[in-house]
Amino acid sequence: MKTRIFSVLCENVPGVMMRISRPFTRRQINLDSITVGIEPTGLARIILMFKEDDRMAEFMRRVLVRVEPIVSVEVIEPERSIVREVTLLKTKKLNKKQLLKMVQQIERAGGRVLESKNNMVIAELSGEHDEIERVINALGPKILKEVARSGQVLISRVG
Repeated sequence: MKTRIFSVLCENVPGVMMRISRPFTRRQINLDSITVGIEPTGLARIILMFKEDDRMAEFMRRVLVRVEPIVSVEVIEPERSIVREVTLLKTKKLNKKQLLKMVQQIERAGGRVLESKNNMVIAELSGEHDEIERVINALGPKILKEVARSGQVLISRVG
């Protein structure tokens, strides 16, 4: 099974998320990431990421196309798109050594400290999912108190 990405364009009406997620629930397919944004046209673009084989992914695409408020379903190839995720990290109260380690790892990964008070830090990190996972795992539960993640957002490459 490989990661599948659907870009679903639909009307922005109450209950649309339930109508989209219900076919996945019925077939016991776990959605790894759901991200919603509103297009300039007023339509909603929902990015769905899940793992499934070719046959089931194509079946799910055909099922979604028939759901009432959906305008279109586009299959996105990860290698032909730009994928990013935003994460906010809050630390526990740290000693000087832990604080230095945390700030260095965040800056090395291209992140930045947003707030620092009483040896606690809130930092922002954006980039590829795997890089963010690596930083979170490296810091671990001894340093991190809370993690908030946006889910993966993507857009097809130009041309």
